[in-house]
Amino acid sequence: MAALSGATVVVEAGARSGSLRVATEAYRLGRGVGAVPGPVTSVNSIGPHELVRTGVGRLVTSVTDVEQLVSYPEDGRTALAPEFQRREAPGRETATRSM
Repeated sequence: MAALSGATVVVEAGARSGSLRVATEAYRLGRGVGAVPGPVTSVNSIGPHELVRTGVGRLVTSVTDVEQLVSYPEDGRTALAPEFQRREAPGRETATRSM
C-alpha cells in the first residue's frame, strides 16, 4: 500500500489485510483510493480485486490513473479530485455515538 497526499493506492493485500481497512477508511473520509490488481490466482491480489469489485478502489493501470486520484489547486496544496468527495463505504452504515 502506498499513501500519497490525499490518496491511497493498494498494490498487494490479502483477504483480511490491514491495507483493506486503511483503504476503506480513506474512502469513507473522501480520499482517493486506487487498486493495482495482480493475477487472480495470487492470494496477495484478493484485496485490490475486492476494492475494485466493490467500488471502493479505482482501477490503477498507469501513472495517469494515480494522477487522476489527486488534483493540485493553484496554491499548491493537495486536494481531492472532484469525484472523491466524503462518502460512506459501500455496505457500511453511519454509526451514531451517544455520550
